[in-house]
Amino acid sequence: MTTKQAIFEAIEQLPEQHQEEVLRYVQQLALTQKSPSSYSPTGSSDPLANFIGAVSHGSLAANLDSELYGD
Repeated sequence: MTTKQAIFEAIEQLPEQHQEEVLRYVQQLALTQKSPSSYSPTGSSDPLANFIGAVSHGSLAANLDSELYGD
């Protein structure tokens, strides 16, 4: 039995709702195989990539308690 046949047999045993979930999963896998670069964040597509290292001195939250909780 091939892997494909085993998958088909296993899917046939599932209820319809679970079969739909499997279908969505397989479709998502197929999309990542066609264009894997679209799923890996790069400096241009990930807005946080440009922010990395912007707060290297670590004082972003210094003395913040009075602003959050009042005097």
